[in-house]
Amino acid sequence: MELLKSHDLEALKNENVRLLTENGELRKMVGLMQENLELRCTLRDHESTVRSLSPSGKEQKESKSMDKKDDANVPRCRDPKQLQRCQRIVGEISFQLDRRILSSIFLEQSRLYGYTVSNVQEKILQATSCPLTNKVDESQRGEMNRRFMDIMNQLKKYGYDPRVHPTFSEYLVNTYGIMKDRPLPGTSELASYSDPEVIRKMAAEAMPADVLKDVDVLLNCLINLAKEDGKPLLIW
Repeated sequence: MELLKSHDLEALKNENVRLLTENGELRKMVGLMQENLELRCTLRDHESTVRSLSPSGKEQKESKSMDKKDDANVPRCRDPKQLQRCQRIVGEISFQLDRRILSSIFLEQSRLYGYTVSNVQEKILQATSCPLTNKVDESQRGEMNRRFMDIMNQLKKYGYDPRVHPTFSEYLVNTYGIMKDRPLPGTSELASYSDPEVIRKMAAEAMPADVLKDVDVLLNCLINLAKEDGKPLLIW
């Protein structure tokens, strides 16, 4: 028994080290993406200033036309701290939508580390197969697949595409991260995060125009799932 406990403790320590390492690498990647985005915004501001000093005429008109196209893909929020805050709330939306979807499928699963909507079929196979005998619980597998299809059909009403949005959600979380500091209960900040229109405005300020439509799809899905389960929009 002591040997078993020692083995379990060592396994937990190794798992903790692995999770800390992965978390550190993810934060480094998010930091690099954030620096890259801020640099792009700075360069575009500089280029705009240079173009304003160029001669007028046909070249200037063409330049303005290109500026409008570029500006469509530049976040409207120029304050770095506010921009990061808005981007992280978009990552939080994506993360929490995935958690809600997965929780509706794996009802008995308390920890969902490593589970994503993209790999849900693989995880259903794992959850319904005995690792020692490979015996399959066909009844449980059928029920999980039914729950998965039910929620996918439900979300399709709001524009969710199972071929696109699971991967898109992962991209947003990996690129922008999620909220580091959770708002305190009873604060105006927490109240604002419960207001879909406030979050929609934050997304519009932080996201390039070419991805905003899909971000809006994720937010609409989360809003409707929150209405259905009676829980807050963002579960902290």
